[in-house]
Amino acid sequence: MSGPTKRCFNCDDSFQNFRKLTEDERDHVASVVEPEDADSYWRCTHDGCLRVQSYFNYKDGFDLPKSLR
Repeated sequence: MSGPTKRCFNCDDSFQNFRKLTEDERDHVASVVEPEDADSYWRCTHDGCLRVQSYFNYKDGFDLPKSLR
């Protein structure tokens, strides 16, 4: 089952499937945003995309480091 479809700025502002973060991804997100907000971020599943964004606000997001590709 695929995750929710959300707009992704990195993928030409198109709709892409997103998934919950892995533990390593969540740890990185928690170092960037308030740790209690990290669980509200999801990752784009499009090949090569590193974007994570808030489940509730697609404009609130950023790229993961390439090491988490």
